[in-house]
Amino acid sequence: YNSSNTSHLVELLEKKFPTYFISSAKEIESNKRIHHFDYPNKKHLSTENYLPSKSPLKIIITSGASCPDSLLDEVMHKINSYYSGIKSVQEMLSVISTINLS
Repeated sequence: YNSSNTSHLVELLEKKFPTYFISSAKEIESNKRIHHFDYPNKKHLSTENYLPSKSPLKIIITSGASCPDSLLDEVMHKINSYYSGIKSVQEMLSVISTINLS
């Protein structure tokens, strides 16, 4: 939780979205409970019912420059494991790569 890049991303996202600052997929206990770091208050929390029940589900997953891609992959795979009939991580990444952000 010491990355200034990641901490800044958390600060920005918390202004608009429910935000869960985690260090690995291990902090995602289940589709009902997540353990995360409350950056503004500098303490660890557990939150119930963190995933919205609406469909389609839209989640932003981001990280600082020092975070290995493998950690992001583990988080995406863990969240995907809670749902059936969804696109694979590879399919989602290929869709993202076609989005024009300009």
